[in-house]
Amino acid sequence: MKKLFIITAAIILMASSAKAQKIVKAGNVTESNTAWYFANDKESEIVLNVIKAYNNLDAKTYLSYFDDKFVRENKDRVVKEFDMYKTVKREIVSILPMRNDGKSWKGQTVVQIYSHLTKEWKNGSKHKQDEHRVYFVNDTTKKISGSWTGINLNQDNEFGLPNGGKFYSKNDTSTITFSNRGEVETIESLVKDWNKMDGKALGKYFADTVNITTNEGRKLKIANSQWANMFDDVASIEWKLGMINPGKITNTDPESGIIVLSSFKEKKKDGTTKYVNAYHWFMYNINKKITSISWMERPILPK
Repeated sequence: MKKLFIITAAIILMASSAKAQKIVKAGNVTESNTAWYFANDKESEIVLNVIKAYNNLDAKTYLSYFDDKFVRENKDRVVKEFDMYKTVKREIVSILPMRNDGKSWKGQTVVQIYSHLTKEWKNGSKHKQDEHRVYFVNDTTKKISGSWTGINLNQDNEFGLPNGGKFYSKNDTSTITFSNRGEVETIESLVKDWNKMDGKALGKYFADTVNITTNEGRKLKIANSQWANMFDDVASIEWKLGMINPGKITNTDPESGIIVLSSFKEKKKDGTTKYVNAYHWFMYNINKKITSISWMERPILPK
């Protein structure tokens, strides 16, 4: 069978035997200082079949190459994803099956591919990227247990770029990058405690002092100790999240901001009520604490 390695002639020669030759200087695993060596073609064929099924948007065949755990956890996502595409094309540049006798790597072949991926959705959107993908093929089941991907995005993509959109401030027009340092989880947890009217729990989300700009434009400073008394005059609250969008200025430290759209219903003990759609802008410091809040709101009128 024609060799599946689309790499240099030297590597092809070294991998051509039925039992691949060990290469002592092929990179070591830190845990045991054991060398990587080439595997056989069978696991590469499994990965090539997966890619063929992917390019054909054949979800059933695609999933048949993965183990039960992967299918159980990912079937719905894969089927839905495939149904959204008009065409996909993953072009392989090289494929490299590797083995290692280290404790963490036994019982599986690590198949690495380098490829170009082009996707077109039924809604007309298009996306391109270069990839380094790694598949883990179990020796016993001959099924893929999982994979991970490193990507280099095409700068002409309509979406999916690592950054985009101008951030305007007094001295800067940098681009915005999505942030993922727990900002979303902080807001989700904050809203839960807010709805419980647990003022004592709120302090953990905020810096020592928080700058607040209200819907009317008033500017306040709230000390951390003041959150405990936040609900002294409140009878009931219902805060429902609608959208959360975290971001930071590209190529800067991890300080970030987050836009939150929500509905907010409140009844005070004196009988006054509020029912609004709210737009909040939270700012986080490098320690992941909220340092400032600005918001706008508009009333939700009866239908």
